[in-house]
Amino acid sequence: MMRMMKIAMLRRWMAGIVLAVCVVVSAGAVEGEKAVRVGIAWQQSADNFARAIKAVKAAGGVPVILDQMRPCGFDYDGTELQAKYMDENGILLQQYADIVKRETYHGTDIEQMMQGIQAVVFLGGGDISPTLFATPEPWHGIEAECNYQTTRDLSEYLTMTYCLDHHIPILGLCRGMQMLAVVSGAPLIQDLGAYYAQLGKADRYVHRAKRDDNGKRHYTPHDVTVIDTTSLLYSITGTTTVRNVPSWHHQAAGDIKGTPLRVTAVTRDDGIDVIEAIERTDVPFALGVQYHPEEAVRMHLAGESQAARFMSLEDGLDYFRALIKAAGRIIKGKAYTLDDPSFNGKTADECYMFFAVLGKAEQGSPEGAAAELSLLLNLFESRHPDAVNPSIQEIAQWATDCGWFAHASRRWETTAGPEYVAVAHSVLSGNRVMPPFILEHDCVEDLAYIETDGIRYSPYQKDKYVSGVTVCYQATVHEHNGRKFGFRKPTHWTFYSFPTAKSDPFGYLCGDDCPHHNSTSVDDIIR
Repeated sequence: MMRMMKIAMLRRWMAGIVLAVCVVVSAGAVEGEKAVRVGIAWQQSADNFARAIKAVKAAGGVPVILDQMRPCGFDYDGTELQAKYMDENGILLQQYADIVKRETYHGTDIEQMMQGIQAVVFLGGGDISPTLFATPEPWHGIEAECNYQTTRDLSEYLTMTYCLDHHIPILGLCRGMQMLAVVSGAPLIQDLGAYYAQLGKADRYVHRAKRDDNGKRHYTPHDVTVIDTTSLLYSITGTTTVRNVPSWHHQAAGDIKGTPLRVTAVTRDDGIDVIEAIERTDVPFALGVQYHPEEAVRMHLAGESQAARFMSLEDGLDYFRALIKAAGRIIKGKAYTLDDPSFNGKTADECYMFFAVLGKAEQGSPEGAAAELSLLLNLFESRHPDAVNPSIQEIAQWATDCGWFAHASRRWETTAGPEYVAVAHSVLSGNRVMPPFILEHDCVEDLAYIETDGIRYSPYQKDKYVSGVTVCYQATVHEHNGRKFGFRKPTHWTFYSFPTAKSDPFGYLCGDDCPHHNSTSVDDIIR
């Protein structure tokens, strides 16, 4: 019974980890696994909460409404920021905006609020104070569009900066995307109608419907063009044209030059591109879309007739599923961020680039790189269990010298893109995508045969590998292309996933009498 329980526990560990960092793959929360807790950023509107709660639940997550965040030293009447901090239009006064931008969440109790929260959704709503822009602007001057939510601005600015600093996956919807732009240093187009007029174009109400006869506005559908097929957005949608997104906005992200953002989708109308999706390049998952997939989910779940005008239920849910998968991948491990250039003369930035290049060279994709670097740290810890707070330079030097990774010393001479550097920062900060008992094995050259559900297969039959089920039987020591592979003694191990089609298998080392939960010494590995 104990043996069966241990095997079951191991398989649940394996089933629950998602190998996604910059591109989403594999499964998220599954049966038998604790579901991902998705925070919904605080705001005053209960209606918006209701839509988000339904979407997160339908996608398989556990929605949690977050507490309000308040900057240190600011005064409130109940939940509302006192009027002394705002001008006559409700915009945050510049001297206070400067404090918020400088101090962000420091000195608040946000650490306590975020305990157990694995991802955060930022929802739609009113305009953001233009004093919070990196280069402040006056308000747009349109009386009919004076809809600022300054109290909410502060809470979301603090919460979002915390999430970005701590690599907590975030999804920004409409205003949430605009807040991602503002926090990242980009300005906003404060009114699309005025923007079109400046360009000599008419506002054709592509992004927001005209008021009806009763003076009400409604969501309007339009198509969005995905311009980056390497993006998170493309991995979610699988298409370069996202059809019939629910849209309702009069502001949009402006120029992103000089920020850690990239534009991944636009709406092309009358020769003008309006940004529809942005992503951060320096964190694993921070996606903003200018439209409302949660509204499509709500309409379909409610069975409303107008739902047929918009994206499907499944297409709407995919955004929340992607967020949940990104959150579910993280396994908290030891962090290696101590900067000690005296150890090998390398700066921290040089070391992060080294790891970025190493991960890319070994696996060829950001999600594979995350797995590779997780395995590297697993191996370091197994060989140095008593190491006390080693620096990033020490880890880099060990990876250069240990011989585990092919030609690692050459990696100092090249560079990798920002998505791989973000992976290196994330994994070395303690965000692993492999449990600590998982180690790497070279590909099929190491194996004698595999066994899945009691049936023996060739190790070259990749379609027969089942994560957490397949047992791989290690070949004894032999040479292949001038290199020695295998083990000094017969060994078998449980297979653990492929992050990409071309990558190596990962496994849990087992001894001869092991029901796949007792590790043998890594020193038995021949490389």
